[in-house]
Amino acid sequence: MSSPIDDLCPLSPAYGDHAPAPPTQALRGDRRADVAIVGAGYTGLSTALHLAERGIRATVAEAKEIGWGASGRNFGQVVPYLKHGPAEVLAHFGREAGERLIEETGKGPDLVFGLIDKYAIDCALRRTGLIFAAHSDAGRAAIERRTEFWQARGAPVDMVTGADAHALIGSDYYDACALERRGGTINPLAYARGLAKAAIALGVEICTGSPVTSLARAGKEWHVTTPGGSVTADAVVLATNAYMTDRLWPGLRDSIIPVRLYQAVSRPLGENVRRTVLPQGQPLTDTRRLVSGVRLYADGRMHVSADGPAFDNSGDADLSKVARRLERIFPRVGPLDWVHRWAGWIAMTTDQYPRLHELAPGLWTGFGYSGRGIAHATMMGRDIAARVAGAVDATKLVFPMTQPRPSLVTRVAPPLIRSLVVYYRMRDAFDDARHRRARARS
Repeated sequence: MSSPIDDLCPLSPAYGDHAPAPPTQALRGDRRADVAIVGAGYTGLSTALHLAERGIRATVAEAKEIGWGASGRNFGQVVPYLKHGPAEVLAHFGREAGERLIEETGKGPDLVFGLIDKYAIDCALRRTGLIFAAHSDAGRAAIERRTEFWQARGAPVDMVTGADAHALIGSDYYDACALERRGGTINPLAYARGLAKAAIALGVEICTGSPVTSLARAGKEWHVTTPGGSVTADAVVLATNAYMTDRLWPGLRDSIIPVRLYQAVSRPLGENVRRTVLPQGQPLTDTRRLVSGVRLYADGRMHVSADGPAFDNSGDADLSKVARRLERIFPRVGPLDWVHRWAGWIAMTTDQYPRLHELAPGLWTGFGYSGRGIAHATMMGRDIAARVAGAVDATKLVFPMTQPRPSLVTRVAPPLIRSLVVYYRMRDAFDDARHRRARARS
């Protein structure tokens, strides 16, 4: 069984050798590039690819391997939403910036799927949509509001209720859900590798096994140093997200709260059972406060997100809780044999909005996707590339450009979030119990 906690080998066999990584090697010697990028996850690779499309040469330095961080451990949903609803986004950013952010985030899956199509990325794309199910009255009201908002804009999203919801999910546990047809699922590691392959084909140099040890500015140039060599560039992009350290830019790590998430994949379900679970191929997420994702792969394996210690690098997923939940939703499935487990860090921000900063002239960073990294990080890379190229005004970027404001909250976050997680677990348990009682009465 793959280890759920071994950060030295985090790329789960659950994603297999699907679309092997392009050959790379460590940085050796000194070289010149237009842009140096630190990190070969979605943000860094999207930036490199979009720069290359503009004829701008980039060198990417990655400490481990392509997709080693959150990009290679992602659940695989491509979502057209921020963590907050439209009303909250507009209140936070104002009408103009908020509208642009809402609209462009809704197009995020199109950007991802467009790149997959354009560069023939082999990443098990299933664009059958996403299911968001209501496990409480408040959750149903929230889903209905969001659905009405997007329907008014002509988006292909529908409320599905009663017997139709039961048929869509393959369970009568939920009586209402939204079917969001803009989204879909991918093999997230294969997507990262595909972005890398496309970028290399356009002239990007990707150097793996090359941790950046220092970053310095001399005149108008930046110098990025690794144990085996260096890159001199006009601009630098820091794209390490939750795996960020203060070594390269002091204080930046205080802008995020790294949170540990857990996942597991089972052996294939029996042929008859798998036909009844999520029969149209969409993944399922419900409105509980903690993780609730369920996917069924084309070969019948079940993939779940799981609760576990939020800040403990040696902790393990609570798969007994997953088993109890699945037993309620899909009782025909029976006990599952979890053959692959893994964990990884995501970068939360205090307000759960992504961050885009120009830290100094020619020094950029984008991070803090709070669990929505596939679409948002791809968008971030595209926009950083456009800004580096001088092709877009800062006020027209999708993610508003701000200055870093390290928060004291991030330094005391672990005990606060542990308390919040306990509270959320209690609320979810209460909602689940009430939901079961309501079903029993119906």
